[in-house]
Amino acid sequence: MSIIKMQRVAVIGLDTEKEKLMNQLMDFGAVELTDQSGKLSEEIWADNTSVDEDREKVSAIEAKLNRAEQSLEVIEKYGDIKHPLFKTRRSVKKSQMGRMLADENANEKNVDYILGLNEKIHSLNEKLNKLNQDAASLNPWVNYDPPLEITGTGTTALFTGVLPAGADTEGLSAHLEEEIGTVLFKVVGSDKDMFYTAVLTPEERQDDVLAELKQSGFSQVTFKGMTGTVSENLKRIEGEKDVLEKEIKETADEIAATAGMKNGIEEYSDILSIDLDKEKIRAKLLKTRKTFFIEGWVPERCIPEASAILDENGCYYTFRDPLDDEEVPVLMENTKMVVPFEAVTEMYSLPAYYGFDPTRIFALFYAVFFGMMLSDAGYGILMAVGCFVALKKFDLEGMTYKMVKMFFYCGISTTIWGALFGGWFGDIVPVFTRTFLGKEVAVSPLWFNPLDDPMKLLILSLALGVVHIFIGMGIKAYMQIKEGKWLDAICDEGFWYVTIIGLIAWLGGGTISDSLTTVGMYMSIIGGAGLLLTGGRHNKGFGKITGGLSNIYNITSYMSDILSYARLLALGLATGVIAQVVNTMGTLFGGGIGGLIALTIIFLFGHTLNLAINALGAFIHASRLQYVEFFGKFYEDGGEPFDPFRRKTKYIKLED
Repeated sequence: MSIIKMQRVAVIGLDTEKEKLMNQLMDFGAVELTDQSGKLSEEIWADNTSVDEDREKVSAIEAKLNRAEQSLEVIEKYGDIKHPLFKTRRSVKKSQMGRMLADENANEKNVDYILGLNEKIHSLNEKLNKLNQDAASLNPWVNYDPPLEITGTGTTALFTGVLPAGADTEGLSAHLEEEIGTVLFKVVGSDKDMFYTAVLTPEERQDDVLAELKQSGFSQVTFKGMTGTVSENLKRIEGEKDVLEKEIKETADEIAATAGMKNGIEEYSDILSIDLDKEKIRAKLLKTRKTFFIEGWVPERCIPEASAILDENGCYYTFRDPLDDEEVPVLMENTKMVVPFEAVTEMYSLPAYYGFDPTRIFALFYAVFFGMMLSDAGYGILMAVGCFVALKKFDLEGMTYKMVKMFFYCGISTTIWGALFGGWFGDIVPVFTRTFLGKEVAVSPLWFNPLDDPMKLLILSLALGVVHIFIGMGIKAYMQIKEGKWLDAICDEGFWYVTIIGLIAWLGGGTISDSLTTVGMYMSIIGGAGLLLTGGRHNKGFGKITGGLSNIYNITSYMSDILSYARLLALGLATGVIAQVVNTMGTLFGGGIGGLIALTIIFLFGHTLNLAINALGAFIHASRLQYVEFFGKFYEDGGEPFDPFRRKTKYIKLED
């Protein structure tokens, strides 16, 4: 399994058959149509064709779709709707499309009704906000007794205003009386920012009083449209607020009662999405008065079915291989067991079309590395069972399905490694039996305990790292040989194989046999000489020598990559140590009922936290080992995903 081969298809057909053809291609779902508007820069195309699009129709459908989506958001906001752990699409038979289309008008009326109620709530809330603002502006004046509509008498002027909190109100009052004469200046309220004041003055001296006040930072306040006292207005506002709040609640309840319309509106929204895609795709087509022209990509294996559709619609068409300078979409194909690990590849970047899809190769390594780093059978069982239940209970799709299925496999790997290392929620079995039963029951590892023999785990980690890196180098050599670059495969990869294997045998072979050390030394010398002599073969003059020296220096990079796999040891030990610490803390309260309750609480909290943190760490570092140490040896990224013209739905899954 690998990257699926693509063929370029070009089609000319009659405009009268276009609608039927586009519907069949959408049902077929295996042809990616490409934008042809770029051809209009060529005179021959510009003179004879134009883009086949109807922007007004697209805008109209988009407007309907936006309203449908808004109505669903309103139902979600006010309706009592329970959400599952994973959001999935409902399965609907394609035979029910007729019913959904027949319900279109009814659903559109439901959308209008729901949005009308929502608009009513917005209007009521605006009124409520205005009342709240009025109340907030009146509260500081609660001790102001005169009716608000009174601004004076025939001979006096009465006005209100505010002064900064730092103003000297007593001094200002005395100053006004001294300068103006008969002036009544009163502070009716205050807060940390303002003094709220009322001023009564002879009408003919009103301007003089205002001028004096403004020198102290006075700003006049008016109560336009209000009559009666402040207390009366506050009471009126509270009454109006109660009425509005009741009306808002009643309207919200009306919206909540529309929850039964949700499924129908979701179907309506998806139908609009399909219609919108059908209209938007026309912008990628060129047309004449009676014909149309399309181009796109189709998987090579789907050519027979695609040809049958085109023949049925009387089209003229051709298929051809991709050109070297064309950007070909990428569609990966892997076995059912491997597909979940495509999530790791996709999170990095799809391989280039002419590159290599390594998913089927690194999948096993990923699960093994994850299991070694989490390395507790109890955690592995919880993870595997949880993912298994999610897969059975929910109809998961896309990236969510891949991630959950991948963690299911990683949970199985964790269980195996945990059993090999003797980790069952740390050492909870001996701790529990020793504390509460008075006799320790030990659970022996099937292989060894990394906490007792960390060097064995370190050697295992580095050995797996060497194999992992060697496979990456092997893929690079395969790609070079496939391109006819045999010499590059030998010089760039072959000599590194000899050098690294030689160094490992030279440095560590003595534990097995002295002769292995000698063989390793000669292999290192031969490999190093090969790297030195061939590293600069593509350079000229003195560059041939410096290129070889630079090539030899890369040994530090390979050693660094191999040592990176020590993280398998580090994270594996961290999981085990933290688990044991949690268990030890749980026994600090001794035996008995109280101790059992304390152990249970600490066990649940501590192991949940340990599982979450170290599962996240295992996921990140297992991915890093693929992205940096493995992909770095051969991976060519930058592929664009294959995106065929098909029925894309958000809420329902159409099934044959």
